[in-house]
Parts: sequence; structure tokens; C-alpha cells
Amino acid sequence: MAPLSNRGIDDDLSQTLKEAQSGDQLAWEKLFREYYPKVRRVVRRKMGHSMRSVYDSTDFASDVMKSLAANLGRLDFPSSEHLVAFLAQVAEQKVVDEYRRRRTLKRDVTRERRIEAASTPVQLASDEPTASQLAQANEAEAILLSQRDEIERTIIDLRRQGHDNNDIADKTGWNIRKVQRFLKRLHDSLHSGGR
Repeated sequence: MAPLSNRGIDDDLSQTLKEAQSGDQLAWEKLFREYYPKVRRVVRRKMGHSMRSVYDSTDFASDVMKSLAANLGRLDFPSSEHLVAFLAQVAEQKVVDEYRRRRTLKRDVTRERRIEAASTPVQLASDEPTASQLAQANEAEAILLSQRDEIERTIIDLRRQGHDNNDIADKTGWNIRKVQRFLKRLHDSLHSGGR
């Protein structure tokens, strides 16, 4: 049989839980004031230094209290010690789950780096072609143009300037189908590796 003083606390807890379950805001505030600091202490103990630099223990403690609110109808706590043990277990599990999530290969915290005000600026990737890509393109263009007659070079130059097949046919005197076939063969030869 429980001691009388403990029984009074447990009866008070049962009453507060019932009131909170029915939506009484004051009962929730009472539960929160009583158990939130305990949950936060558990979270602080379970969080390592690396996690403390990224997360605040209040976030985990708030999540634990949300879990309590969401599942209160399905839970039964015979004493305040049982409630504290449940909250501590939920808090510990939330910290462990987050630690595991951060340690997966996709989100590995060891890959994270601080952005510091360094003397060398951070180089961002550009959509522009690199110098070697430009050199290769210029070399391919020179080879391509050297193997063509005057009209074919004109067609290539007009296409590079953005003219459509009709304009090219008008300016060169070629039939539009002949222009299309030439540009297709040229395209195919470039993409198959031949020149």
C-alpha cells in the first residue's frame, strides 16, 4: 500500500491528467510547469557536445510534451514516478533517433563544416564552361570548319548566330530539306565522336 503522502500526490496527478485530457488549459499548464524542467534535464544529459552545438534541449523537451498531449488518452500513469519515467524514456528516444538520423550517410554530421569568415572567399560552382571546355570547343570548331566548303561554313556560322533553317536556306540558296539533312548529319557526327 502506498504511503498517504504519495497517495495524495498520485490522486492529484490523476485528477490533473483527467482535466488535461478533457482540454482544461490550466491543467496542461500545471503539467507543463511540473514536468517540463525534468524532461529538459534528461534531454541535456543525453545530448552529446556535438548535438548541443546544433540543437537546443528545449526543442526536444517540447516535442516530448507534444507526444504526451497527443497520446494522453491512451496512457495511464498510476503514479508521478511512472509519468516521469515515461517522459524520460520518450526524451531519451527522441535524442537517440535524432542522433541516428544525423549519423546516416545522407546527413552525416562529420561532413558539415562551419562557414567562417576566412581570408579566402568561398568559390561557388558556375554554369559557365571551364577554360578547358572552351579550348576543346574552339579546337573542335576549327577542325569542323576546315573540313567544310564555303557554303557549309556559312550554314554553320548562320546556325551559330541563331538563324532558323528557313533563313539559312534563303541566304545560301539551298533547299530547306538539304539544310536540315546537313545540320542533322553534322549534329550526329559531333555527338558520335567523329568529325
